Amino acid sequence: MPHFLRRISYFRRLALLPPVLCLVAAMCRAAAAEPLNAKDIMIVGQALHFIEPPLQGAIRVAVVYNQATPGSEREANQVVDHFDGELTVGGLSMHPVAVSLAQIDQTPFDAVISADGAGTAALRQALMQRHAPCVTGHREQVTGGFCQIYLTSQPNVDILLNQAASDAASVHFATAFRIMIHTL
Repeated sequence: MPHFLRRISYFRRLALLPPVLCLVAAMCRAAAAEPLNAKDIMIVGQALHFIEPPLQGAIRVAVVYNQATPGSEREANQVVDHFDGELTVGGLSMHPVAVSLAQIDQTPFDAVISADGAGTAALRQALMQRHAPCVTGHREQVTGGFCQIYLTSQPNVDILLNQAASDAASVHFATAFRIMIHTL
């Protein structure tokens, strides 16, 4: 093969590199977007104890999904299943219900768990109106200011609080909680 044809072949392979890298990055993002697991749900219950004034007794947890996002409703239902009907953590009894983002304004809730795609302006508005905390396993929802707390227990516990989103919803956390977490 002549030298100039080898060079063209090299450039063709090089041109394929960006699309391949984009595909790999997309697959990694999809793999990283796991729904909250049972351990995460226990940590959510513990984190809710640090809200001032504290939530007490039985609370309604809206597990919000976006029907326009593939897999969002399935994720919400998986999260609800981890509660096994209801979950009590330190005297706080959490009752989950899967709620479409379109129905969030008509649904009574005390706290929110946000599934993939639910981090929108509609969710942020509902949180501000109800002064409710929001927890998600999707970091981009917290960095975008749609939800206040990103939480994961895999491989280690990592909690990120968006202080501006928390302030906008008038949800305040005890100093002890803020010492244990990362803040934007």
